[in-house]
Amino acid sequence: MDYSKFYLKNYIPEQNDENDDSPVMPRIESRTQPEIIYINPDGEVFDPQLSSTIKSEDAKTEQEDIADEYPKVTRKEPPAKKSFANRFCQTILIFAIVIMSLIVSADFITDGKAIAAITQLADSADVEYYAVLENGVADLEKCKVNAYAMRLQGGAGFTVKNGDDYYNVYELFENKSDAEKYANQNGGKLIELNTDFYDDLSGEMKSYIDYPIRTCADLNNVLASLIAKEITTAQALEKLNGVKEDFAVEYDNMNNAATSDESDKTVVLLANASVALSELERLCDTSVSRPNLACDIRYAVCRIIFTYCYSQ
Repeated sequence: MDYSKFYLKNYIPEQNDENDDSPVMPRIESRTQPEIIYINPDGEVFDPQLSSTIKSEDAKTEQEDIADEYPKVTRKEPPAKKSFANRFCQTILIFAIVIMSLIVSADFITDGKAIAAITQLADSADVEYYAVLENGVADLEKCKVNAYAMRLQGGAGFTVKNGDDYYNVYELFENKSDAEKYANQNGGKLIELNTDFYDDLSGEMKSYIDYPIRTCADLNNVLASLIAKEITTAQALEKLNGVKEDFAVEYDNMNNAATSDESDKTVVLLANASVALSELERLCDTSVSRPNLACDIRYAVCRIIFTYCYSQ
C-alpha cells in the first residue's frame, strides 16, 4: 500500500552517508508554535477561549438574576452596651426629676409654702462677720472723739468694749482675708462674729432668723453703689427707705408669729429686730445731722450685726 501521500512534506532526514539517497525531513525548531484550528462536527471553526468567556458571562448573568430574585439580607449588629458612666448619669437625672416633681407637688398642695421653706432654710446658713477694732483706749469719752474722726473719713465709728478698753470699728467684713489685710494696714485687732445663736429655733419664727443677714446685704449694696458714684445721695436715701419699708413688713410678721411662741430666744430675736428697725428709721431720717451718708450706712450695719450676735 502506498502511504506516500501521508508523508510530511519538506521533511528531509539527515544524511549520515553521502551515498544515502533517501529524502531528508526538515528539522522543526522548538521555538516554532504550530497553528491549531478547531473545527466542530458541523465544519465550523470555533475558538474555545471565546466559548469559555461566553459561558462565564452566562453564569454571571444567571447569578445576578438569582441575586435579584433573592436579595441579600443585611444582618443588624446588636446595640452597643451603655457604659457605667452613662447609666449612672441617667440614674441621677431620673432621681433629680423625681425629687423636683415631689417638691413641686408638695408646693402646690401647701399653697407655695414648701419651696419658701426650702429657700429660707438655704438662706439661713451661718454667716461669719469680721470686725477690726482700732485705737483701743481705756477712756470712753476719748474713744468717742476717735469715733467721730473716723466717721468724717466715711467709717462707721461704732464703739465697742473689748476687755477693759474701748475700740472703734470702721466697718464689718464678710471675707476674713479682707479683714486681715485691713487690720495689718491699720494696726487693728480682728474679732469674729457668728450668727448661729438662733439655729435651734423651731416653728414659724425659724424663717426669720436670717433677717440681719438679708437686711445688711441690702444696705451694703446701696453703700457700694454710692461709693462707686453710680447713684446720688438722694437716690441712695430712696433705696434705703425701700429697705426700711420691706423690713417693717417683715417685723410685723415676726410679731404675729411670736404670739404663739414665748420661748426666750424668740423674745430676744424679736427685741433685736426692733433695734434693727429703729436703726433703719434713723438712717432714713433726713433731719439727722451726719458727716456723710456712707458712715451712717456702715454704722447701721455694725449696730444690727453686733446687737444680733452679742445679745445672747
